[in-house]
Amino acid sequence: MNVKKKDFAAAIIFGLLTAYLSYRIVEAELSNMVSDYTGHVYVYLPLLLKKETFTQGLGAAPYFLWHFITIAGYKLFGIPLEYAAGYTNGLFGIFTYITVYFFVYSLYKKTGRDVGAITIPLISFGMCILQPISAKWMNAWILDAAPITPNPLSNPTYLATRGFAVLAFCLVLDIWGKQESDDYKGIFFKVENGLTRYYIALSVVLLLSVLAKPTFVEMFIPAVGIMMLFKWAGEGAKKDGSGRKYFGILFKTFLTAVPAILIVFAQFLMYFIFGGSYGEGGSVVVTPFLRVWRMFTDNVGLSIILALLFVMFVMLIRTVTFIDSNAGRLALTCFGVGFLQAAFLGESTKLGHGDFMWPLMSAMFLLFLAAVAALVLHKDNEDRPVKDALTFTAWTIFALHVFCGVLLIIEELSVKL
Repeated sequence: MNVKKKDFAAAIIFGLLTAYLSYRIVEAELSNMVSDYTGHVYVYLPLLLKKETFTQGLGAAPYFLWHFITIAGYKLFGIPLEYAAGYTNGLFGIFTYITVYFFVYSLYKKTGRDVGAITIPLISFGMCILQPISAKWMNAWILDAAPITPNPLSNPTYLATRGFAVLAFCLVLDIWGKQESDDYKGIFFKVENGLTRYYIALSVVLLLSVLAKPTFVEMFIPAVGIMMLFKWAGEGAKKDGSGRKYFGILFKTFLTAVPAILIVFAQFLMYFIFGGSYGEGGSVVVTPFLRVWRMFTDNVGLSIILALLFVMFVMLIRTVTFIDSNAGRLALTCFGVGFLQAAFLGESTKLGHGDFMWPLMSAMFLLFLAAVAALVLHKDNEDRPVKDALTFTAWTIFALHVFCGVLLIIEELSVKL
């Protein structure tokens, strides 16, 4: 695939637009006293800035990457906290855009097809803002409270995890490819020269994701583990020693997750000991099926359909490509794990916050990535007009998700416009 200067120009323009909108969202959200941004900027940041309350702040927000970067802007450059928070959001917005651009670019490079200058930037930008199909007359969910969406624009720490989620997804897919075949060349990374550096990279990415917000890792690590355990069981059933060999691979992969797992446990302990969410008398509880989810929607099934319409259509028209790929299977497993967490877990004193919905939203984001991969990598096996019609319809649905994201951002920014 040839990359021209105009391609980079389009990439830069859409990247800057993503950063700008991410910055402006903070400005708009801070006018809402019950916004997550208000809590992070006006409660957690002041606690973390003072020595006497630092421990309390760390207990309230042990996932502190977004906060520490904001504090760095405030301390090092004298930027007011509100503006520093906006710049931090913009930084993570463009980071997500770059990682998604890398993902989509690598897919098209794998196919060897030339694409228009705006194609990859537009898909990447769309992935950063897309929302469930919605309209004001629909009552499938409460958008102002906690939208069940791949891109909850109202939460800064979730948005900070998305770029790490994309990188972790890419790393696992290429690591698995190399583990399955020594001839595998890699889609995203040059794994043909060995996996050691990529095991280390995966460990670092997972750790940074936990420091941003642990919810992605709470879903992703179990999903990867489930798939590898099933693979190990299958290899063990062959009775030719391949099960023992694969156990070594599984154990080595597990070691990459150990630092992140330890930090997650430390974060939970800080909640209990230093008075975060759980220190206020709350605890993790098992709820009746969909108890928390139904606080945000009258119709869970319809909410899922409207949130994942593009994914479902791609799975319908590219079933074999999607299911046969590690990307598709991993994303579906992630969704299964996230769905169970959302369906059965909550915090006893604040069920209405939907804190265990976040892993599900990260899984939805991965499902969109997997659907894009299935569309791009699908090999022609049907009449050209049929293929073109199906592909056009899929991208039209994707565009509809993006359009709903644009409408939501306009509504968010209308406070300041």
